[in-house]
Amino acid sequence: MSGISVGGRRRAAWFLIFWTVVGAASYVLGVRFALGQRAEESVLEAAQFTTDPPPPLNLVSIPTVVIALVIVGIIAWVSHGFKRAVVLTTVPALAILASQLLKLRLLTRPELFELDAVNTFPSGHMTVFAAITAALVWAVPSRLRAFVSLLGAALVALVGWQLLAYGWHRPSDVYGGVALAMVAFAFAALLRPATSRGTAVLGASTSVGLAIIGWVMVGAAVVLVWIAVTSDNSGLMLAAGEFGGVAAAALAMRSMLLLGSGRA
Repeated sequence: MSGISVGGRRRAAWFLIFWTVVGAASYVLGVRFALGQRAEESVLEAAQFTTDPPPPLNLVSIPTVVIALVIVGIIAWVSHGFKRAVVLTTVPALAILASQLLKLRLLTRPELFELDAVNTFPSGHMTVFAAITAALVWAVPSRLRAFVSLLGAALVALVGWQLLAYGWHRPSDVYGGVALAMVAFAFAALLRPATSRGTAVLGASTSVGLAIIGWVMVGAAVVLVWIAVTSDNSGLMLAAGEFGGVAAAALAMRSMLLLGSGRA
């Protein structure tokens, strides 16, 4: 086994564990605990619900998802070959299907206080954007990967922000959707480490930048939660959830950048 394969699988195993923990913790803390349920209900109370959100949130439909996957597949085929194209259309499709299976069939939301609410974990919309954006990071030519990772982090963060601001989902749903997409790609990389034809321009700098943004946002979210709890401020709880979504987006795209950094 080559050194690239060994190193790639170790990195994939680390990210698989990390994102599995993120997803499981989001479900347990946000869905299965009474305190978490109450905190997330305060987020929904602070949101400005609308059935007609602006793009990109309103772009999700079965036809647009299929079109996006086809475009990603074509880019991957031209840039890296047919096998990469198959992987980058299959993995996000499976993640999207898994989000619906988990939400509608396998996971439950107990009624831990008087509010009767159906399970919305993980967010299907968040999984769609995270999985397709992640696939695009691997699909483009290697030299563009860092640039696409930055744009992808901004897009995923925006969608997570919209999902919370417009009251479509709870924070745990958003984090769970991102985590599910990352678990799917980390598992794929564990089975067969990704290789690259060339290196990403400013890849190391982008990786460091995304890590700084991600962990600073995590810290900001924790501080906002503490202030929100002590002051009983649902608006700050919503802001904390939104900051957490930005953190998840930045760390997710950093994961994809690093998972695809192997050399062919």
